[in-house]
Amino acid sequence: MPDTHLSLMKRISSAHDTLSRSHRAVANFVLAHPFQAATMGIEDLAAAAGVSVATINRFAHTFGFSGFVTFRAECLRTYAKTLEPVEKIRRLEGGEDGALPLMHASLAAARDDIDSTIAGLDVETCSRIAEMLLTARRVALVGFGVSSTLARMAQQVFEQSLPVVELLDGTGGNERIIRRLNQLTGPDDLVIGISLQRYSQFTVEVMRRAREAGARIACLTDLPDSPLVPYADVVLFVSSEHPVLHASLASAAAMIEAISTVLVRRRSSEISARKLTEDLLPYLYTSAD
Repeated sequence: MPDTHLSLMKRISSAHDTLSRSHRAVANFVLAHPFQAATMGIEDLAAAAGVSVATINRFAHTFGFSGFVTFRAECLRTYAKTLEPVEKIRRLEGGEDGALPLMHASLAAARDDIDSTIAGLDVETCSRIAEMLLTARRVALVGFGVSSTLARMAQQVFEQSLPVVELLDGTGGNERIIRRLNQLTGPDDLVIGISLQRYSQFTVEVMRRAREAGARIACLTDLPDSPLVPYADVVLFVSSEHPVLHASLASAAAMIEAISTVLVRRRSSEISARKLTEDLLPYLYTSAD
């Protein structure tokens, strides 16, 4: 049976130099085009690698599979979450497309996600993330793609209570992010990575670098096998199931708001709240305007 402790691609890469010439040809194609290899038929894969169908089956046997079918199933399992939006759209074709039912289904899924997230909360995790935020010299929020929306939201609400909240969302390019990471000096800095299915490879890389720099690490993600989890000192899990989209942001946004509630309660007073309101009043619409 395949070694489940290593991904299939890593096992193929590790064994590459020991393979026969024809098996190396298959390995080269699979490693260079893993998504195509996961979705091709055996004849197409054999033609693409320049080998015979029998060689493809022998290649699969080399890595502990009964044949090409089980080999491809393992490849597809790797991409199951990536392909999920495509499958969702395929299932919806020819079905309900009315605005009201679809919006109702989306909002109902968001409600269920929030209920599931609440059920998964525990005292220790909530206390630890609050303590890490309140004692940090600087907080860096990392989020790319759709998750950058969540990171920006977190920056907006956290900076009401914290002295330095920095956003690393790709603005300014990768060079800026690397420069900012190099300024993380140790446990007084807190890096919070945010990524849901489909996970960002660069978010994982930023988390790894921050860990090596000695910063404290937290992450907001959706599943225990999320690639962010191994780098985090504390993990906040949120449910992100959605009937159409690849992931829902609703419970993650609600979680960020919940954390902000703790920060405001711990850091604000009636006097500070009154002063802030007075300072903002000239910029707010009131009925007297």
